[in-house]
Amino acid sequence: MAPSTTKSDDKPQFNARELEVIAKAWTCISEVKNGVPVIDATKLAERGPYASADSARHVWRPIQKKLIAIAGAGSDVTTPTPTPGKGRGRKRKTDAADTETPTKKPRARKNTKAPAEKDVDEDDHLTDGEA
Repeated sequence: MAPSTTKSDDKPQFNARELEVIAKAWTCISEVKNGVPVIDATKLAERGPYASADSARHVWRPIQKKLIAIAGAGSDVTTPTPTPGKGRGRKRKTDAADTETPTKKPRARKNTKAPAEKDVDEDDHLTDGEA
């Protein structure tokens, strides 16, 4: 969803709900890093009221982007970047021996046919001379 803008300038405008969240977030600032206020999502969730800190974070993030855009593209204020190695998953280290792609073994098919019953003559299991 693109932020709403006016025709006269290209800066994003805030709706009433976003202004309400900004007012509540203002009371939840825990510190300022590189000119960007850090919002305590747990406090915002309590004051919001949101179900969890994660949902409060999801509400705050687009508003924070709009605020940074208004602050100016030429300023030294940037969005915080995540530290490497922290996130959803880590990449696996590869060795030179691991560069070959392993071949996948084909799946064994299940035998869906019932084994055919053998016609066994009573005389077949007897050896010569026995009767």
